[in-house]
Order: sequence, then structure tokens, then C-alpha cells
Amino acid sequence: MYTRARAAQTQVVLDRYNSDLNMCITPNGLSAYNLNSPKGFRLLWAGARATHGVCQGRVMFEVKITEYLQSKTDIGFSEPHPSVVRVGWSEDSPSFSLGEGGESFGYGGLGKLSYRNTFRDYGAEFGLGDVITALLDLDSSPGTIAFMKNGLHLGTAYTLSKSGKEVKALFPHVSCKNAKFEVNFGQNSDWAPKPSSYKFIDHLPLEMRIKGLEPSPLPYEVIMLVGLPGSGKTTWALQKQESEPNKRYNILGTDRLIDQFRVMGVARHSGYSDRFDLFFSMANECLNELMSIAIRHPRNYIIDQTNLYPSARFRKMKPFSNFRRIAVVIQPEIGELERRSKKRTQDTGKSVPPNDIRKMKANYILPEDRDNIFQQIQYVGLDKENAQKLVIRYNQQSIG
Repeated sequence: MYTRARAAQTQVVLDRYNSDLNMCITPNGLSAYNLNSPKGFRLLWAGARATHGVCQGRVMFEVKITEYLQSKTDIGFSEPHPSVVRVGWSEDSPSFSLGEGGESFGYGGLGKLSYRNTFRDYGAEFGLGDVITALLDLDSSPGTIAFMKNGLHLGTAYTLSKSGKEVKALFPHVSCKNAKFEVNFGQNSDWAPKPSSYKFIDHLPLEMRIKGLEPSPLPYEVIMLVGLPGSGKTTWALQKQESEPNKRYNILGTDRLIDQFRVMGVARHSGYSDRFDLFFSMANECLNELMSIAIRHPRNYIIDQTNLYPSARFRKMKPFSNFRRIAVVIQPEIGELERRSKKRTQDTGKSVPPNDIRKMKANYILPEDRDNIFQQIQYVGLDKENAQKLVIRYNQQSIG
């Protein structure tokens, strides 16, 4: 079973709980790399925050890129920059995508700053063997973030809009793709020259450090969504994740993974619609691996797939016997389902062939208490009685 990195509670290390499941953190919490197999993981970023953040002082940490991992995939085109590391700071949030999700500020190996999925030129490219120093100045008003490459100051990267009591704690954050890296929060001597006015975050007094979100009380929850494609499952999952940040829900689903196959914040499938089936197959392999990791890495999870058949629900939920298991059925009325499905296709380019939808409707069975799979079954949209009537109608029309 996974636990937090084995270090004293007061030591600043990479945080296993506040990291992507495909981020592999070493036992001392001071180096990491992204999962590299199956090959779909080579298209995915993995991110991790440190166990502690700050909301005052002039603070720093260092990152050294130590190895590039195998990056070959079967997608039929060459990735120009298959191995990249991104360094920066972020507020505590369910998102570990540095510079793309949440309030986070990144500097990547392609010489780009990234904030809220917007990228702009900064400094210089960096890569294997380089040391990047991340500088956070919260003593000045307004606060600033800057970076150094091998001891060379690259100038102010970000000017923070919040100051004083408005400032939320910012945590060291590193994301990588097909790379290994080491971090120095102050446990080692300097890897590169640094400004004398900045302190390593691990050298700050304990009262100046803010601990990140810790695991919630047992039992952990696994929520299985049930619903046809386009019914609104992913929207519900994202709203649930955002509305209950202290539960730190991890969303597991193929659509979610495909959306994370990105280059510079742009979904890969958006420019390669002819390869969507390949992306889906790769995402499904990754999902199976993440599900096996999730069982050993207790957190709160949302399984975002159709899950229309009892056999599939039983197979997926059986390993989560120590979790509180909840089914959430997302079943809108027919007209609303059609509207959502159309919007999904317009927004993402994703569509399921009509014949596949007919097969799903013909075999769709709602979860029941007597299945002994779930401790709780909830309905969103139609209530249980009306959802049952509609599903029976689906079954009859699709078979006929």
C-alpha cells in the first residue's frame, strides 16, 4: 500500500497524496518520474506538489533533470519534444497539472511560462542535466515568481495579483513527461548559485510552513458513475471534485485521459481525429493500470465511464472492497440527453457510432441494492422510478 514519502513530518518532500497516480515518487520523496508503460503514459504529464507551502517570505527550491525516459509511441507521428519538465508553484487544489489547472505558475523546458493553459515565451529552454531554481518573493508587494537556469537569473516571470492576507499558500510543484528529476528543498547543499536573500523552503521555521491537504478520514470513497455517453457524467464528476476540495477526488476515465494527451495545453486528438480510436485504445490501457494503482493507493475516486452492465460494475468494484462504494446514475430525459450529446460532439469532436449506442441501450441495466455491490445508489436527473421506466423503454426499442 502506498503511503506518504518516508520522511519526518516536518521535512519538505514531494507529496504522494497530492500528486498524479502516474507520478512515481522515490521513498525519500526527493526524486520522481512519470509512469512510462503502457505507451499511452508517454503522452501524459504527471505532477506533484511538495508537502508544505508558504504564504510569506522569500523562498526557493531547485530541480535537476537527471534522465530522459523511453518516449516512443505508436501514434504514427514524431513528437518534437517527447521529454519535458515543468517547474513552478501552485495553490492547493485537486489539479496537479502545473500551469494548466488551478491557480498554478509553471516554467517549462521549452522556454515557456504556463498559467491557466496560456503559454508565453520566457528565459530559455532547459533539459537534461540543467538545474532550475524556482524563486518566490512574498515579502514584496506585489509578490513575484522568477526562475534561474544553472545559476543565471532569467528575470521576473509572474507578478502576483494577490498580496498580504489575500495570499493563499503556494507550494513547490513539478510536472514531467518522460523524464526523471531530483528536487532540493534544502536537504542538499546548493546545486547552483542562488540569491542570498532567498531561503530553501525546508530551512524556514516550522511556523512559516503550511502543510498541504492530508488524507481524509477513513473510509475512502469510490463513486462509480452510470450513464450513457453524453449524459453528463464528466461534468458531474468535475463539479463534485470542485465542490468538495477537501475530499481530493481523483477522476478515472478514458475521456479524461484522452483530454490529457496534450501538447502546449491543446488536446492531441483535436488535430488527429483520424487516430481517435488509437488514442482511445491507449487511454483504456492507461486506465486499467491506474485502476490497479488506485486499489493500492487509497484516495477518494470517481470512476467516469458508462458502467451500464452489472458484470462490468462488479468486476471493477470488487477490488475496492475496503472503500465505501457509491453508484451515481446520471439519467437525463431523452431530449436533454440528445442536447448534451450534440454539445459534447460540437465541443470535443467525440461521438459514439449510433449502432454502439443501440447496443448499449439494449443491454442497459440499472444498479440495484440486491446486487450487493454498492452501499448507496443515487440518481441525478430523473429519479429512480422514472429512470427505470426510461431504461426499460431503451431496452425494448433497441431490441425491437
